[in-house]
Amino acid sequence: MGPDRSLREFIAEATEIVEHLEQGLAVIHDEKKRGKSAPAMLNEVFRHAHSLKGLAGMFGVDSMGKLAHQMESLLDGLRLGKLALDDELLEVLYACADTFSTLLAAVSEGKTGDAAVVDALVRRIARKAGEAPTATPVPGPELQLPAEALSSLTEYEEHRLKDNLRNGVPLFRVHAPLPMASFESDLGALTSAVQGVGELITSLPSTEPTGRFLVFDLLIATAAEPAALDTLLSPLGAASVERIDKGRKSPAPEAALPADDGDEDVAVSTMRQVAETVRVDIKKLDELMGIVGELVLARGGLTRVTNELKSDMGFRGVAVDLHRLVRTIERRIVDLQLAIMQVRMVPLGQVFERLARAVKRTAQSLGKEVDLVVGGEETELDKLIVEDLVDPLMHLVRNAIDHGLETPEARTASGKSKRGTLELRAYPRGNQVVIDIVDDGRGIDEVAVKRTALDRGLVDDEHIGQLSRREVWNLIFLPGFSTRKEVSATSGRGVGLDVVKTNISRLSGLVDVDSANGKGTRFTITLPMTLAIIQAVIVKSAHRVYALPLASVLEMVAVTKRDLCTVEGREMITLRGQTLPLLRLDRVFHPDHRPRATAINDDEVGYAAVVGLVQHRAALLIDDVLGQQDIVIKTLGAYLQGVRGIAGATHLGDHETILVLDVSALMDDLIEGDGALSIASLRSHADGPAVLP
Repeated sequence: MGPDRSLREFIAEATEIVEHLEQGLAVIHDEKKRGKSAPAMLNEVFRHAHSLKGLAGMFGVDSMGKLAHQMESLLDGLRLGKLALDDELLEVLYACADTFSTLLAAVSEGKTGDAAVVDALVRRIARKAGEAPTATPVPGPELQLPAEALSSLTEYEEHRLKDNLRNGVPLFRVHAPLPMASFESDLGALTSAVQGVGELITSLPSTEPTGRFLVFDLLIATAAEPAALDTLLSPLGAASVERIDKGRKSPAPEAALPADDGDEDVAVSTMRQVAETVRVDIKKLDELMGIVGELVLARGGLTRVTNELKSDMGFRGVAVDLHRLVRTIERRIVDLQLAIMQVRMVPLGQVFERLARAVKRTAQSLGKEVDLVVGGEETELDKLIVEDLVDPLMHLVRNAIDHGLETPEARTASGKSKRGTLELRAYPRGNQVVIDIVDDGRGIDEVAVKRTALDRGLVDDEHIGQLSRREVWNLIFLPGFSTRKEVSATSGRGVGLDVVKTNISRLSGLVDVDSANGKGTRFTITLPMTLAIIQAVIVKSAHRVYALPLASVLEMVAVTKRDLCTVEGREMITLRGQTLPLLRLDRVFHPDHRPRATAINDDEVGYAAVVGLVQHRAALLIDDVLGQQDIVIKTLGAYLQGVRGIAGATHLGDHETILVLDVSALMDDLIEGDGALSIASLRSHADGPAVLP
């Protein structure tokens, strides 16, 4: 039983805060690498830690509240200049964010999390906090500010003033009288303009009486010229821009305040803030997508009825009207489907940020120097797919650093830069997303892979020399396969790429490997954008109609008997010089059916669907291709659930229920067995209608 509603709300809100924490830390890290500071972002991350502490305390998640409190203290020391942001401290902050995610996962499962991990991290924070140096006075001129303004500054705002003084950044006071009716939006516009040219340290409301106006003094740090600031800010309500850090200049003439003439036509807007985002449970989005799926099926039925009506009475009268209405409904359903999909989509940048930290940690632990190049962070995938994508990507990244990239000494000796490069790029391709993980390391050792395969009995001496390069690369995905002799923290336990294969297979994805000796290795993952409503090819075999998920289909080709051959007793098909294992769909589900190949002569044409799963490729021999259609997969219920080779069922527009093929099971059976599935129970019910829940 899952968490109750209030706890789900906590998990959703806390997860959002942790994501903001991670994004903020990534910005701070990037600025640090450029030799710059990010005080505004540091302050924002501090506020996120404070919010998380309060939220955890409200829901009684003590371990998270304890860690958030310690992180808040550490961030407070950073933003006040009491601590220096070094690599170790940044690593501690990243570890806090990772631990928050782990604790949230535990809470969602009804557990408390590992208290020892939290305690160890708290001790690390305490050690770093103990390194804070004694504050030293800041040399420089006195600030030209009224005493009441100075006394109202927070410790953080005072620190930011002093820090900018220390760095020689000019400080200004912007005096802005704003109409009461629109002061909130006017102040927001003024603040945005200031932040575009410098750092906004504070906004101080004035107590001077001004009739229908509220007066604000904004303290800013910027290298912009006073004249340029005047030009930028005056149209937004700034009456004066005054330098306050040295050589006090004469303030600009006070702008005359608009007279209060009692004009009743002055528009007074209602001061109401409206949230721009709404948090929605992913399960509700799943329900909506299910409804859209039913509409997709109903659309197919309407199209069928329309076509029948046009056939009976011609394209006139009510047939024309119905045709137009159906076309309108089709467009609106497509729009609705895309809109809901956009809500479910999340950018891969969230995953890439986590991978960037893993790259740094793995490289440091192995004594390697690695530059990470990231591209396509804005590429989006269904949130449910992204969640299952993290582990396989993490394995590939660690594998690339450990197995692929050489040590600095080895790279230098081979004429390479001592710093290795790891590229992580994503891009859309049709209804799919492609992710490349590329390193410029040593490449896969083909000899070592073959030796390991022989030692473990995966390939015999007779066939090892017949393997193509692709077949050699595919061996590394086998369970327990590892060329590493010793066991380390990252490799040698025989797990990793097998996990990649399993997880990508569950997502109906493909994995391709290419490697060049001494130049590097490329892993290419191809995934569907969503698994909610999928596109399928409707095929026919042995007088039965099936749906074949399009995400697994690489191509559809016409074949003749000449294209078929037998290799060591197993049927194969030759396409453009490439030989692929062949699976007869009619023989899989109907072993007693006459083989389709006997009906194919050199002139008659059959069809083969070239399918792929992870690293494997094969061809399904079918009788006919009926078209392409969006489908919603429904389970078959307890009676037929789990039948190998069948993923579920779906409705077609003519109310016909057909079975959806499970490419993963079909290919596993082809690889491991002889291509015949034991599904007598399914065949005994194939002639009757399937009952969908």
